[in-house]
Amino acid sequence: MTNKKLKKKNTGTISRGVKTSSKKNLLEVLTLLKNYWKWIVPIAAVIIAVIIILKTPKPVFDGSRAYIDLVKQVELGPRISGTEGHLKTKEYLTAQLKKYADLVSEQTFDFNDVHDSSKIYNGVNIVASFNLSENVSKRILLCAHWDSRPFADNDPDTSKRRQPVPAANDGASGVAVLLEMARLFAEAKPKVGVDIVFFDLEDIGEVPDSSKIKSPQNPFGVGSEMFVKNNAGYYPEYGILLDMVGDKELRIPKEAYSINRAGNVVEKVWQAAATVGAKAFVNEQAGGVMDDHIAFLKKSIPVIDLIQQPFPKTWHTTNDLPEFCSSASLQQVGTVLVEVIYNEK
Repeated sequence: MTNKKLKKKNTGTISRGVKTSSKKNLLEVLTLLKNYWKWIVPIAAVIIAVIIILKTPKPVFDGSRAYIDLVKQVELGPRISGTEGHLKTKEYLTAQLKKYADLVSEQTFDFNDVHDSSKIYNGVNIVASFNLSENVSKRILLCAHWDSRPFADNDPDTSKRRQPVPAANDGASGVAVLLEMARLFAEAKPKVGVDIVFFDLEDIGEVPDSSKIKSPQNPFGVGSEMFVKNNAGYYPEYGILLDMVGDKELRIPKEAYSINRAGNVVEKVWQAAATVGAKAFVNEQAGGVMDDHIAFLKKSIPVIDLIQQPFPKTWHTTNDLPEFCSSASLQQVGTVLVEVIYNEK
């Protein structure tokens, strides 16, 4: 009996001790919560935001819709300075961009033909900017040339070499991809600022003929040179140029000037291509191309050139037609751009 009473007494003492300790611990926890509440709330908000971001899917690029824009440009006629096709295409592009961009502008410039000083090319660079918020400091450049070559100097039929190039691939393909990107930017605003620029007068350049005595030649990339000159304070984080990205048998190796002057951007893009399974992006180095990215590289702005190499058989010929392009190729390039842009913070 004595033992039972002792047990009961001891049990009661232990029980009362636990209750006292629990109350003390609860008060300590409440005090801690009170003291650290101002930190808990923002941390929780950040965690929730991160979860939302991770669960938010990237927009889906539509290669079929981009292909429609490729065909539309060719249907409007040759995009040669001073022609009706050039004017109609400019109006079409600006009208489309104004549906989606925060700001669209036309930057005009003139270029004198080196062979005939009385011949003046009237060029127009089209600029569309997205996410112009003051809180956005990082800007990315996406660009392509929208003009078409005035003469098909590489046509297998020599009688056609003074005819204009339809430029479905060499011109319209890059523009078509970026028009679709503009739609996506309007639907799902990226975290960074993006500028889409369509350069004029890229393709009036003359290909050197080693069999002839060297003489002054009209250069390639006039529009991009004028853009860099007239926008001296523009320094995007990096840029991506699209040129000839629509061929049915698309093959994009790493262009030499891009590797040498903007290697980190090349790796960023090829990593994105690997992530989305874009097989057209091959992991090998190709030759350097005198293209619209050169004007930026001269100014130490890292812009890379996504361009098919070797050049397709339709290059600078009258056969550069939509039938030799595909929505699947545009889809690959656009999907890579989506992966790149929407991973930026």
